Amino acid sequence: MRVSSVICGALVGIMVISVLVSFQVFAQTAGPSNPNANKTTAYNLLHNNQTNLSNIPPLIVKTDLPSYNQGDAVVITGHVRHLENQTAIALKIVSPLKNLVGIAQLLPASDGSFTTTFKVTGPLWKDAGNYTIITNYGRYTQANATFYYSGGNGRIIFGEVINDVYHLQAGGVTYDIPYIIKNGASVKSMDVYADKFMLEITIDAPSDGSLTLTLPRQLMDAKVPANLTQDQIMAGIKINPNELEDSNYIVTVSQKLIQFTETKNPSVRILSIPFHQGDTKIDIIGTMIIPEFGPIAALVLAIAIISIIAVSAKTGLRFMPKY
Repeated sequence: MRVSSVICGALVGIMVISVLVSFQVFAQTAGPSNPNANKTTAYNLLHNNQTNLSNIPPLIVKTDLPSYNQGDAVVITGHVRHLENQTAIALKIVSPLKNLVGIAQLLPASDGSFTTTFKVTGPLWKDAGNYTIITNYGRYTQANATFYYSGGNGRIIFGEVINDVYHLQAGGVTYDIPYIIKNGASVKSMDVYADKFMLEITIDAPSDGSLTLTLPRQLMDAKVPANLTQDQIMAGIKINPNELEDSNYIVTVSQKLIQFTETKNPSVRILSIPFHQGDTKIDIIGTMIIPEFGPIAALVLAIAIISIIAVSAKTGLRFMPKY
């Protein structure tokens, strides 16, 4: 009876360990992100260097909001598909009267993404209307974006902008999440809820503004589910999540569904989320998220189970009641 109890306990331990290992492999899906590119994950081990760039335009540029008032900051995000060594992005902003009101040069990150801000204030920012952002990368690649500006009196007015990085602990790993939040607002916390595939962000918003954050696909992602047949499921067909089509995140602000701006590449997804005065919670829901328990926790649990089995073999500890 003691031998059967030990065997039963060992089988339970093996089943638990198998489930944990499988969960680690398939829960941490998505490509390596720029801030976390050197961290080893199951995805890196399984799908390294298999990223498909064919469906991404050569150059993308977007703004965090469709319109701005005097003193606002325009957050500009984008992505370069093919990097050229030490080549900078040339960016200029043109007014409705075709006057040059802003110019900048910036180097994209190692994953091709870029983010910058422009203050819409001062004597150059008087005319109301549609402004055009023109970006060039190299000699032949260009992308444009437009936004509406309500006009100003020429005075210099600056709204507060915080450009920071939140260090999020999830699954036994620290993820660096760069963010920009405007108009006096601040980020209080970020929390992962693995059972809901959700990232919850707590903010303090004394006025209307926006939050632009760079989400590593390692941390969370949204994908269209694979359309597997029952036979494929029974056969245990493995799907490379990198080959699935991107789906849209569901984003709510104070439990209200909102529209947001997004730029993305195989490593990160950059979301610009508007909020109103008094809002406190921003929830981002995807289809994949890092598990609540990381590889270290799984290893500790596996060792504990094996230790219990070993002790039971010597002491007669039973996993099953004796009948």
